[in-house]
Amino acid sequence: MSSIAIQLASPYCTKKKYAEATGQSMGAINQAVTSGKLPIMPKDSEKGAVLINLVALFKKADAQKFV
Repeated sequence: MSSIAIQLASPYCTKKKYAEATGQSMGAINQAVTSGKLPIMPKDSEKGAVLINLVALFKKADAQKFV
């Protein structure tokens, strides 16, 4: 079994940075966050920025079975 190493500048990113990196629309990202498809960091306050949890997202992708 082989392994890969992924290096991230930060374990979290804003929705805007995620949109820039993936090319997804903000509407699609908001829908994915709301539905739980994109993991986010728990917010400290209601007005806090939504931060996408990239580590959890990469772990989820790694757990996918390839056919």
